[in-house]
Amino acid sequence: MKTKGLLFRILFTSVILLVCCFAKAQVKNATVTINSDTTYQKITGFGGFVCSPQFGYNFMSADEIKKVWGNGSEAGCNIMRLFIPDGETNWSQSLATAQLAKSLGIIVFASPWTMPPQWKTYNSENSLYTDNSGTHNNYLQEAHYADYANYLNDYVVYLRQNGVELDAISIQNEPDMGVNYQGCIWTPAQLTTFIKNYGSLISCPIIAPESIGMTDDFANALSADDVIDNFSIYAGHQYGAIQSGFQQLQAKGKEAWMTEYLLNWNSDATVPARNFDWQEDAFSFATSLNTALLANVNAWIYYSAKRFYSLIGDGTEGTVNGVMTKRGYILSQYAKNTIGSTRIKTEWKDDSNVLQGSSFISQTGDSVIVMVINSSNDAYSLTVDLPFYTKAGKSILTTSSVDWSDSDLVIDEETYRPAVNISASSMTTLIFTKSSDRPVSQMTGTPVYYNPIEQQMPTNANFGSSWQLSGKTVTFDHSNNLISSNTNANNGYLKLNGNYNRLVFNIKNITSASTYTSGTTTLYYINGAGNFNSYNYGTITFVQNGSSQWALDISNQVLTDGCTGIIGISNSNYTSILTIQFGDVYFAFGNEKGYTFNGDYSEDDSNLLDCLEDNSYTSLDFTEATGVPSDENWQANAANKNCLYYVASDVSNNNANVISGSYCNSLVLTGDDEGNNFYAPVSFTSAAASFNHTFNGYEMLVLPFEATIPDGVKAYTLQYSASDVTCTLISGNIIPANTPVLVNATGTYTFTGSGDVSMPEATQEDSLQSVYIAQNAPIGSYILSTDNNTPSFNRIAAGSSYPTIMPFNAYLVAAVASASQLPIIFTDGTAIPLIVFEKEKDNTLYDLMGHRIIHPQKNVVYIYQDGRKVIFF
Repeated sequence: MKTKGLLFRILFTSVILLVCCFAKAQVKNATVTINSDTTYQKITGFGGFVCSPQFGYNFMSADEIKKVWGNGSEAGCNIMRLFIPDGETNWSQSLATAQLAKSLGIIVFASPWTMPPQWKTYNSENSLYTDNSGTHNNYLQEAHYADYANYLNDYVVYLRQNGVELDAISIQNEPDMGVNYQGCIWTPAQLTTFIKNYGSLISCPIIAPESIGMTDDFANALSADDVIDNFSIYAGHQYGAIQSGFQQLQAKGKEAWMTEYLLNWNSDATVPARNFDWQEDAFSFATSLNTALLANVNAWIYYSAKRFYSLIGDGTEGTVNGVMTKRGYILSQYAKNTIGSTRIKTEWKDDSNVLQGSSFISQTGDSVIVMVINSSNDAYSLTVDLPFYTKAGKSILTTSSVDWSDSDLVIDEETYRPAVNISASSMTTLIFTKSSDRPVSQMTGTPVYYNPIEQQMPTNANFGSSWQLSGKTVTFDHSNNLISSNTNANNGYLKLNGNYNRLVFNIKNITSASTYTSGTTTLYYINGAGNFNSYNYGTITFVQNGSSQWALDISNQVLTDGCTGIIGISNSNYTSILTIQFGDVYFAFGNEKGYTFNGDYSEDDSNLLDCLEDNSYTSLDFTEATGVPSDENWQANAANKNCLYYVASDVSNNNANVISGSYCNSLVLTGDDEGNNFYAPVSFTSAAASFNHTFNGYEMLVLPFEATIPDGVKAYTLQYSASDVTCTLISGNIIPANTPVLVNATGTYTFTGSGDVSMPEATQEDSLQSVYIAQNAPIGSYILSTDNNTPSFNRIAAGSSYPTIMPFNAYLVAAVASASQLPIIFTDGTAIPLIVFEKEKDNTLYDLMGHRIIHPQKNVVYIYQDGRKVIFF
């Protein structure tokens, strides 16, 4: 029976999965949303290359082949790539392996490295030929196209006559790679001419081009109407770029296979033998595999299945001969669980931007498979938003210490949002079985980012308009900057309207002609003093497929001279020309988020539940949604108790933090929860407002509404100079809105008020910076600290640890001060943190107005240089 009620579902839809975690790993939260309505490619299979000129045939024994391929095998692979031996007299070398492969019921295709040399332009086996005049590409002469087609068909017939029906045959291994070993160069035009005019001579499905990358030049050529019917499978290798052109072939009924890839182990390491490094090698392998699947390939075939860097070891570089490697176990998680399934839409919501993976739905539609790659040393609590209800599932885990561990998921209540523990530094497969249908939400929504780049204004009309990046597709390389083409301030700059810490780019899609990196990524900006400067962020690596987020840290910890304006971002890319489709581009103080909803309200909506469970969300907007209930208590279910909920003015919802139109019946804020960021994108009036917090002595406090000071609490206004901070007791019992004050209290107190509630963008008042979004203290600022019950303001020096300023707090932006500490001078004697009865030698005295005292009087309060109060009797 399904659980009813939003609160009950959130509290009781947890899954307990016992997995290995690092003892000191931090547990982080993340969500992955699985959408089975959006489907991509069907997964045909996975496999490896069994023979090559380097290793020769019989390199793998029959038992080793059975360990990698076939039902019940340890790896679970179902595709084998054969090397076609050079010359008909050598074809028998491949026969035994091919016969064994077909007996296992797997897919077998074959790839040639060269044709008879005499048919090529330079009569050489190699694809490059060098003579006295230089190095030349070695092509198949067009006069021998028919000969070569018949040659390939003869190999197909030879195997057929010996009981092996090839599933496909390739025309050429890496036709675009010039090498000094067996090979042949083909241009896209030459290859398509061969397939169009002579492909019919080959009595076997053709696979092509097996180029060094999966590039658009070959894909576009093969998509021609007079070519496409003469071949069956588009293929390429993963050494070059995986571009998107082959998807036009998939739309016409073709499959796309990645047929060769090799990642070496620690290739730069020297003797002794390179040792397998889990953190480097395993995740490079898993990420490469996942990247190809996200690019839409139907099959993924690794290089030689047996080698120290491969699926089973060969006894070198620390591997055990014939024993499965970590890479083999990682590939097996895909091979044993996703063959025959269809990849579906996967949306990761992970502030750390670490987790990656992909998801699949089974052929019968009754189970979802989620691959989770966690390369960090942190464990995660991962909420999996499923397209159906589930009450059963399985987990398969591989880590540095675990090869393959499967266990049942324990699901206490039928749910569509199980929460699963993901081990640190792990590869995890999650399989959820459908128990019943999940109603489809009719509510839609989009994320809201409070400070889009379009809200920042240029200081000069000559700055241009390319800074308006949200929703645009742009080129980013050595000659195409982001934001503007300027590399100085001559044409002005984009003036920031707040003290932001991050510049965030939401990336919907990115393609590259080569690698997915940005080299020498340099920001040109205006510093806190109003001067031009630049900062090199180094090499940025982008996620190759799917949506992602790229954030530049523009805080004072990185841009130590401050940042008040942005000019542009450049890189040093020449071959890696990045084409980026942006979503929202915005500035942020911390990780504050918002969401706006429309359509028919649904309490079971995935996006709504994500927002309520994520303490980064500070406002949800339902003003455009219909059927919003008047009794919904979102705050009770939200991780961030300070989140605001905007509804239309005709919705009379009096629950906490609900703003109907511009009116709020009850604003309830807290300073004690871990997730307590506050952000009011639209000001409003509240009939009653409160702030609850547990104090332990002196603290800074700022509130977004005018509040009454509770009994037992002393509050002071502050005014700083270059040498100290003067604190004056507030006598009117009222704290003004958005005005930082110093509070002295011990215990839990509630500040109450009413009226206007706002959070101005410019929250700096008299050199006091209000903080409503948690952030690190900037370099050079002063934060409150208490030593021996004596408060003072201490300066944050460059290179020191940067403490986090929590919401409803404040710090001093004391630009004219440079002392490491600013003592506090109270203007009345009610705040005496320490009374000393005897004058200390060599300790300077001041009166409460800051004047130095040589001869103190009795029964008068003075202050030492270190801030302590003293009274003499």
